[in-house]
Amino acid sequence: MRKTLPALVLLGLLGACTSPPPEAYVAGANSLDPGEPAGQDSRGEACLMSRGAAPRSDLPVLRARDIFCGGYTQPAARVAELRGPAEREDLMRIATGGLWRTALDSRVAACAAPQETRVAGNRPALLLSCTRRNGGWPHVALVAQGPEGPVLADGVPTVLPVIERIAAGQAPASGGAAVARSAALELAAQRQAAAAFGANEVGGYERLMALGRALNQAESFAAAEDAYRGALAIQERVLGAGSPDTVTALMHLALNLSNQDRRAEAEALFARAAALAPRAADPVATIRLRHYRGLHELNANRAEPALALLREAEAGYATLVPPALLRNTTAEANLGPVGDAVLESAILGLAEVWRSMAAAVARGPEPQRAAALAADSRSLLRRTGLEQGLTAGRGLRSEAAAAASGGRQDEAAQRLEQAARRFNAAAPGERPEAVTLFLAGRTRAELGRGESALQAFRTGAAILRARQIALPVEVVMPYLDTLHAAQLAAGPDGGAALRREMFSAAQLAQRSGTVRFVQLASARIGAASGDPRVADAVRRLQDADRTLRDLYADRDAIPPGSPAAQALDRRIADLQRDRAEAEGEVAAAAPGYRQLLLASVDADAVTRALDPDEVLVTMLLGRDRGYVLAMRGDGRVAAHRTALGDAAAAALVQRVRAGMEVQGSAPGSFDTAAAAELHAALLAPLSAAMDGVQTMVVAPDGPLLGLPFGLLLTGPADPAALGAAPWLIRRHAVVHVPSPQTLVTQRAAGRGSSAPNPYRGFGDFAPPSAAQLAATFPEDRCAADARLAAGLGRLPGTRAEVLAAQRLTGAAPDAVRLGTDFTGASLRQARLDQYRVIHLATHALLPGELSCLPEPAIVVSAPPGARDASAAFIRASEVLGLRMDADLVVLSACNTGGPGGEGGGEALSGLARSFFYAGARGLLVTHWAVDDAASALLVADTLRRQGAGAPSSASLRGAQLLIVEEAGRRLPAAFAHPYYWAAFALIGDGRRAAAPTRTASVTEATRL
Repeated sequence: MRKTLPALVLLGLLGACTSPPPEAYVAGANSLDPGEPAGQDSRGEACLMSRGAAPRSDLPVLRARDIFCGGYTQPAARVAELRGPAEREDLMRIATGGLWRTALDSRVAACAAPQETRVAGNRPALLLSCTRRNGGWPHVALVAQGPEGPVLADGVPTVLPVIERIAAGQAPASGGAAVARSAALELAAQRQAAAAFGANEVGGYERLMALGRALNQAESFAAAEDAYRGALAIQERVLGAGSPDTVTALMHLALNLSNQDRRAEAEALFARAAALAPRAADPVATIRLRHYRGLHELNANRAEPALALLREAEAGYATLVPPALLRNTTAEANLGPVGDAVLESAILGLAEVWRSMAAAVARGPEPQRAAALAADSRSLLRRTGLEQGLTAGRGLRSEAAAAASGGRQDEAAQRLEQAARRFNAAAPGERPEAVTLFLAGRTRAELGRGESALQAFRTGAAILRARQIALPVEVVMPYLDTLHAAQLAAGPDGGAALRREMFSAAQLAQRSGTVRFVQLASARIGAASGDPRVADAVRRLQDADRTLRDLYADRDAIPPGSPAAQALDRRIADLQRDRAEAEGEVAAAAPGYRQLLLASVDADAVTRALDPDEVLVTMLLGRDRGYVLAMRGDGRVAAHRTALGDAAAAALVQRVRAGMEVQGSAPGSFDTAAAAELHAALLAPLSAAMDGVQTMVVAPDGPLLGLPFGLLLTGPADPAALGAAPWLIRRHAVVHVPSPQTLVTQRAAGRGSSAPNPYRGFGDFAPPSAAQLAATFPEDRCAADARLAAGLGRLPGTRAEVLAAQRLTGAAPDAVRLGTDFTGASLRQARLDQYRVIHLATHALLPGELSCLPEPAIVVSAPPGARDASAAFIRASEVLGLRMDADLVVLSACNTGGPGGEGGGEALSGLARSFFYAGARGLLVTHWAVDDAASALLVADTLRRQGAGAPSSASLRGAQLLIVEEAGRRLPAAFAHPYYWAAFALIGDGRRAAAPTRTASVTEATRL
């Protein structure tokens, strides 16, 4: 008890009143030292060095440093400088025996005999080539003569240049990419937060809170989340479960979740904070909670409740501030340092509340009120000596917004330029500066200063690319407007470079979560370069990251300090150690993995990825306008500004999809006018860029994500004669990609599946019994779900579909699982990474269809004798755990493709994204419930063509055209309706082609 009491007292004080709100001011942030530059490794990646733990050594250790390169959180190398003799025989003695060599041998499997060499400055050294104990990856160790004695180092081979410079006492080499301050802070936060779940150190809490504040100010919200989560874990462990003084870290964590649009998670934490704040020692806690909840409402664009909460916070902060400071707030007399922690926190909070209220009011009918609030906020901070660089920049940005809403564009431009200078001085090259530059560019463009606007946009874009940051569409759209006007003025020839810049600029807008899933899978494939051991190491790291996020979310949802929370903390601590080991293995085995994962994409990269007969079409929709850009393999870019915004596009998509709803036994009337209007608005103006194109790769945006583009009409059509309609699929094969970046990454990986077997199929599931469904969906809570699930009848047509696919691909008879053999266990035990094509023909359930099933799922047969139906639903989170090496996964179920066009949705359903992560290179998904007979024919004919050597894009197109052209001949006339043939869409790299296998004739296919 004697050792823990001071920690309890100190941490209680820290949790009370010494930390100002992170949105207002970064107290002491400039004193943080997350590391110093160490130059570049042999791959050209920037490295940092920070203080490390002294190794075991027979000589005194002067300095110990850990080297971090390429964004990895585990050291790429460890370097120690010793005091003592460093002649040749001394170095050999250290390299071949003693404490350091014993410690090295405990971490590596074996080292070759030391080789004599020289480092910079012609100093003698010994190099040891070793292999790591985990994974057998290359590892090096160096014993060198340093300025003050021996220098001992070991790490991955790519970091040798950095080790050599440190050993010689040289400054880091100049040139190349520097590590941004926020990147260094992120690294420090990740490392310290990883240790927090097994630590009781009060100092760790202080460091993590400081890191969280600094990262929040740099608008690096995900890394701030890590820091605050780690601080909260330490505080809960030391102060005890449910201590009211944990509320500060809890609120900061909640707000940073809200800043990432994770609002449901934020709500749960704010609810916990509401129960704690009234009992906290910090007199500002309850006020700050209203403040932060107001910011949370602003994040959701709910201005009225936001203003109500902010006014309550304003009144609360004002009670803690002397009335003299609240009067004459526009006076400029500086009152000097405040000197009182509670008063300082209240002043900072009040100033931030006024600034936030200005942002909310500026969107309404009183812009003059916004200007007064923004000015009052800055004045209060200046007069009390609390206006710092980042805070000043934010205040100036708020004043600019107020001026712009009042029509004072010149004043807005001036304030934004001042804000950009403040951000550049306080946090150069970070998100706040980039956002401000984009806002300045928009204002300059509105003033008719096009060249000056482009200068601001380009400077901001360079920051975004360097930091791998995306911005909201509406912030990026003015950059495209300005480039579009400039390229029109330059003419067809002079505007070529500007159109390529437009293509790159469009990639700066925030994209869907699907991009992340595909990037993870593609980077894993590319890093492996065909080596399954490397792929396995990367997969372990990715799985650890994914599982940690799930565990954090689980921990947020249960009472702190409960046995369940304590068990989760132990699991998190164990998994953090496993993750550290996995990351160290990846850094050694595939040092370029993070570059593959994070690499930005520009027009040149896309050009290299495209074939001569391909075009990539990418779209960006704003509120009232959009841009469509087409790039050919020769580098030409065509650009079109469309009047189609989000809402208008959503309305047209809904009209098209309405015809896919079955009425009785047949689909509804197809809206040919809507399908033609979409083509006219999006693609028709780019027709010249489509000449000679065999395959169109399209990256849709917003509501267009819920539509397979092959059913667009290139001209008028008679709804009664759809077999003769000018479908887009008649002109081009169509491949859908979540973004241009995912296409580039997938194709950079280069390799197709190395699986030895052609096909694995599952279908004709046996539905759960009524008793099993009742046990899974209780009548009192899930009665509607039970009724819906009971309607998921058997799909006998899928048996024929799977068997035909098995026959056409030449797969072995035991490559299929049908009926009661199609269970979750059979899917998990099927060694799916041994098959190039995986086929799942069954029902799928998406969020909203079953309220008691929280995530999407596919339906399989329940195990014989199962008490309930829970095993009959394979959830998306379970799919993530599967391991595949598939060129193509066919999900011929209901609506596995996307959201149905309700506007803004996702590029793929969560279910389909999970299959990408599991190892699919391409997905054949459905956008609506499919007809059994048409689905069987289309899947079989697609696989027949692919088996003959055609790429999957051309194979799907051929199968779809077969149905259209045979409708009314060897197929029913109704099959010309796109309900029967257009539901399937190919997502991913449509170039993959399986090795030729047995083929069947078209006649055989149409008899399926």
